[in-house]
Amino acid sequence: MRIAKTFLIAALATTGLTAAAVAQTAAAPQTIGVARAVAAAEQATGGRAFEADLDTERGVLVYEIDLVKDGRPMEATIDATSGQVIRQTQPAKLRLPFGQEDLKAAQTAPRTLSETIAAVEAATKGRVTDIGLEREGGRHYYEVELAGAQDREVRVDLRTGAISPVIDD
Repeated sequence: MRIAKTFLIAALATTGLTAAAVAQTAAAPQTIGVARAVAAAEQATGGRAFEADLDTERGVLVYEIDLVKDGRPMEATIDATSGQVIRQTQPAKLRLPFGQEDLKAAQTAPRTLSETIAAVEAATKGRVTDIGLEREGGRHYYEVELAGAQDREVRVDLRTGAISPVIDD
């Protein structure tokens, strides 16, 4: 009897937590999407984006966009619900884990980050939630996280645009 009562309490608690989580998700503000955030950052800075991710800053959803302009890194913070530019960080003040070779690759890529996002979303029927520049074996690629797609993570070759799923080890 005691086991049944414990099980019932646990089931009710789980149901309550699930309902609360669903309510919280439903109440979450709609974001503008990573493609619009990248476009806003590029327009505001005149730079070329190569990394974008959704984050929370002081309780506000924001997109942090890393860009390159004239071979120098910069960052723009975009309000994820309105698309307004919150802040631009000047290259001299920014310390990114990217070297000059990475910045040059991003600046001279055949496609913009917005074009890459559009291509990935069209090919996967998913929505890009996070995209970032990576390098492995001397080749640059974008590592892309997706929502609503069969593959949750893909790689996009920076030069060719080839999209391939990431297979977990």
